Amino acid sequence: MRIDDRLIGLIFAVLGAGVIFLAQQLPAVPGTTFGPNLMPTLIGVAMLGLSIRIMITGLRAAHHGPWFDISAWHGRTRGIICAIWTMAGVLVAIYALPVVGFPILGLVYTIGLMLLLQIRLVIALPVGLFVILGLQYVFAQILYVPLSAGPLPLPW
Repeated sequence: MRIDDRLIGLIFAVLGAGVIFLAQQLPAVPGTTFGPNLMPTLIGVAMLGLSIRIMITGLRAAHHGPWFDISAWHGRTRGIICAIWTMAGVLVAIYALPVVGFPILGLVYTIGLMLLLQIRLVIALPVGLFVILGLQYVFAQILYVPLSAGPLPLPW
């Protein structure tokens, strides 16, 4: 799939402006020189500047083709299904993660995606278990970021 630079530049410019706007909503910390809005604002300014550059490059291009070209996806049903699975998994995780927990949701998501990619179950199951339980351990024990365990009693 190809998306024209004019459209990509416009989308990222709007997102960059949104980052700048939302960064200004962060409350200031008394007694500090720089507030918590400094880094998001700098990132938003960089994103806005670079996206305008992308948009200008797209406008200067001699060839102005279609805004979207999805001809490369013709006949690639598996890739489209995997992309839909990925987006749906992220959307489901936003709401289901606190209830179901990271290990169960992660296993269903990861093993499902590996099966869609035609990886055999005998490989997908141990790899999924290792990766998801490893991530749960690293986040909880090393990074001190508690991921929801859901109904599973984990030893850590």
